[in-house]
Amino acid sequence: MVELRPLRSGEPREVAGYRLLGRLGDGGQGSVFLGRDAGGGHAAVKVLHPRLLGDERATRRFLRESTTAAKVAGARTARIYGSGLAEGRPYIVSEFIDGPSLHDLVLDGGPLTGGELDRLAAGTITALTAIHGAGIVHRDFKPSNVLMGQDGPRVIDFGIAKDLDVSTTASSVVGTPGYMSPEQIAGESATAASDVFSWAATIGFAATGEPLFGRDSIPAVMNRILHAEPDLREVPEPLRAVLAACLAKEPRARPSADDVLARLLGRTAPRGHVRGHVRADVGGRVGGHVRGRARPGAGEVREAPSGGRPVTRRRWAAAGVGVLVVVGVVAGALWRNAGLPSGGGDGGQAGAFGVELGPEFGPEPGAQVAAMAIGHHKGAPVVVYAERAGNSIEVWDPRAGEPLDRLANAGPTPVRSLLLVPVGGRQTAVWTGTDGAVRRWRIGDARPGAWHSVCPSEARLAPGQWRKQPAVVIGCRDGRVVTLDLASNRVVASTRAAAGPVTALAWDEATGKALVGTGRGLVGAAGGLLGEGKGEVRSVAAFGDGHAAVTTGRSTAVYDLASGAFVRGFTTGAAGAGVTAAGGRRMIAGGGDGVTVWNADRGERLGGLAPGRKVTALAVGDGLLVAATGGRLQAWSLSPAS
Repeated sequence: MVELRPLRSGEPREVAGYRLLGRLGDGGQGSVFLGRDAGGGHAAVKVLHPRLLGDERATRRFLRESTTAAKVAGARTARIYGSGLAEGRPYIVSEFIDGPSLHDLVLDGGPLTGGELDRLAAGTITALTAIHGAGIVHRDFKPSNVLMGQDGPRVIDFGIAKDLDVSTTASSVVGTPGYMSPEQIAGESATAASDVFSWAATIGFAATGEPLFGRDSIPAVMNRILHAEPDLREVPEPLRAVLAACLAKEPRARPSADDVLARLLGRTAPRGHVRGHVRADVGGRVGGHVRGRARPGAGEVREAPSGGRPVTRRRWAAAGVGVLVVVGVVAGALWRNAGLPSGGGDGGQAGAFGVELGPEFGPEPGAQVAAMAIGHHKGAPVVVYAERAGNSIEVWDPRAGEPLDRLANAGPTPVRSLLLVPVGGRQTAVWTGTDGAVRRWRIGDARPGAWHSVCPSEARLAPGQWRKQPAVVIGCRDGRVVTLDLASNRVVASTRAAAGPVTALAWDEATGKALVGTGRGLVGAAGGLLGEGKGEVRSVAAFGDGHAAVTTGRSTAVYDLASGAFVRGFTTGAAGAGVTAAGGRRMIAGGGDGVTVWNADRGERLGGLAPGRKVTALAVGDGLLVAATGGRLQAWSLSPAS
């Protein structure tokens, strides 16, 4: 738990239903407090400084922060819960990240090295690709604006961020000396290239323990930024070369955030091609040399499943939610719609896309995968799966193609629905079998955790939230939707959501409710059915902005949830479809004859994976994708290729 300063006289005691427990810190615009709601959930509550209450411009900029941050929330940034006025004083309520800033972490513990540094670089540049992809320039990227949460680094403070098409003139120079770009110091427009420079200065601080341009007088620091080259000798290669390129004095000479991410993933100098796709090591690999297939980088500490190997001194790593999509061929009507883009049927004709993480892995050829999920565990990609013929759960490293852990007995019945959910900073597998019981297992533990008898028979699962804590929503064949709070291990909500069996589920962060698929369509906001007459809903995914992707048969349709209006459609294939985001783009991936990936917002085909191979199962999450072909598994990163 971070340190709290007790509340002082004149400071608020309650804001927007949150009782303030103490002050976390101060910024240029406001003070940040730790708040707790009636259900015990915590949030960071930022309140405008009293001295700025009469400044209308400061008030507008303060409230604009919530709108700006909400565009990219969840992509290695803190989620925004709400904003408004409390007794005339503006406030913003956001996700509480329980961890120190990068600035404090380095000052207290010294420079980051090995896997820690690699994960920091990869996680923060991923955030920057999402920020720029949303049309935003941060303008104040620095160590104190990176929080080191239990699930990895998070970029915060969009108080001075602007849209990329809004110029910043000399009369409004903003930023923090030491991490500002040369053009910001010169009073020129701040652009995405300015953020890349600031990111490199931040990572350089983390790698060396010192600001790259010194910590003496502001004029001296600014002069070095304008005219001197930083000393990067303590930064390991190849990260050193990446930072050097990002610290170019001329904005046009710097790589974009997407280019940096590509270089960190090793795509600018591929070590080999397999079926036209570049192999790369994700989840923190930057340093080290690889011979043959991709393996963890030098300096990275990998814990054995038993926990017997040592861990790095700072227990944070990139994590996320692995989402199960649809496994196997499910009967459904083929929706033929005028202008509908074709997908899974001609995946082999699409251009190469994505980054192959490593070799094929997992089950023996010919095996049937019943359920699987993909996400991050301890800063690296991880795949969990269960075969249809058994009741074990396997955990694999998709980069090296090697097993990491195994739960030999996942219950008395075969696994049918499987998720990866971060709980308390650790990835937890949650699943159901044909008996309808919901079980859980923290990866690395010797035995599974608590289980609940929820549905009388086979159920559907989706990751959700309960009072801002991780939860699982469960759809039963009797039409009930049940919420299981994973923090307290309690069933906290149950409702009759459908007249018949629940066939698919997703959690909509925009409304805080589950989206329920049935045999006749998706249950809409007004109680009607979206996609009625198209067949059984096989999968549903929420975009978090009032839209959802609904898969029936071999087709996926995007709907406006409020109006029920159809937006666009895709032919995604017999293996189902999934939704994820990477590099600032939202994508729909569908599997059948290969995998086809689409830009979900523009309807444009981005490329294909596994061309010419029959895909029988598909799962996406954290910008990653795993597909089953002939029983074997293969995983890719969906970040844009350079």
